[in-house]
Amino acid sequence: MLDSLNKINLAAWRENPNVAVEIARTIENASWQKSPFAPFMGRGQDRGVRTYNVKDSNPYRPRLKAQLTGDGVRGNADFETNFDNLEILSQTVYPLIIGNSIKSPVKQYTQIEQIDFIKEATESLTDWIQDKRDRAFITALSNDLSNVVVCDKNGTGYKDTTAENSVIEASKKTTKGDVCNVKALRRAIFMARSGINYKNKEAFPIKPIRSNMHSVGGIEVTNYSYLILLDTYQANQLKNDPEWIAMQKVGIRGEKNNLFTGLVGIIDECPVIDMGVWTKMQVGLLNSEISDSDFISNINEQNVGGNLTPPSAYANTQPVSIGFLIGASALVMVGSDTPSFYIDESQDAGRKVVCGVDRLMAIAKAKFENASGALSAYANTDFSTIGIISSKE
Repeated sequence: MLDSLNKINLAAWRENPNVAVEIARTIENASWQKSPFAPFMGRGQDRGVRTYNVKDSNPYRPRLKAQLTGDGVRGNADFETNFDNLEILSQTVYPLIIGNSIKSPVKQYTQIEQIDFIKEATESLTDWIQDKRDRAFITALSNDLSNVVVCDKNGTGYKDTTAENSVIEASKKTTKGDVCNVKALRRAIFMARSGINYKNKEAFPIKPIRSNMHSVGGIEVTNYSYLILLDTYQANQLKNDPEWIAMQKVGIRGEKNNLFTGLVGIIDECPVIDMGVWTKMQVGLLNSEISDSDFISNINEQNVGGNLTPPSAYANTQPVSIGFLIGASALVMVGSDTPSFYIDESQDAGRKVVCGVDRLMAIAKAKFENASGALSAYANTDFSTIGIISSKE
């Protein structure tokens, strides 16, 4: 992962300030190699994680355009007789500097050379910054869901939540045996495509994510699809669904979505990815048994619009897993393109070396906030995320 470190003359860091810059670039590139979010991030509005480069910590407002809903004009009618309303809703995100550092032992007490310490510190700090960033993605996705599918053990595969007043109330209907299944995932895909919410009321269609182009018979084809992100409990439940087993026997698994790795399979052209389970030692999706304090320590409360919803809030007596269907611009990442890397050998009268890394970053789930003052049907709703709730078993 960090093989490119061998190409950097680490011993020259005192004389050459560009060494720290090169290390920082290496950390950035390496931190994405292990991240499950890397394949669907980018600057474009058709990426799952949309990035914005900023130079300072001032509040930033990524802009999200609502769909035009006017009737337009017909025949000889003048445009001014029926102007549409360009509705641009946005949210404010607040970048913060996050960082970490490592201090070496006393030089005389170890056989490790200074250059080795810098290399070892770089590897550990790369893992830390990737872990911190990806946990921020997951806590942002999980917080304050505005649309959801709740799995059900009965024939429909998902619960009727039309009478529930909130996503929290809907998700608390989960009981033992309500495992993840094909019908529930298809319901989420249908809701995304048709633009309806958990109350079966009109919302707005979610735009799919663009994957890489590939060649079919000499013709370049670009795929657009939603991503279904499940934790390992949900993925294993899905694999035991007879309907899923039958589906995976047909067609070539994942050929059209060769951008994505670690696929569980494909459902209605949408890749299903096992994102793992959140633990102290690895990044994965949250479930209701993760402590509230662990959730809170990995989310920037400034970027949630005042509504903090730890995963325990989605469960009643039965623990739940929380998966997602995401489309384009589901998450926004605002900040610097690369971290900053620091080397300081002045510690403890020059006997110790400190290596540190930090970066300017804000991560938030894309959510409509009404900036114009007029009440919109989109206000206070997730832009491109649908939760998938199932029993954790």
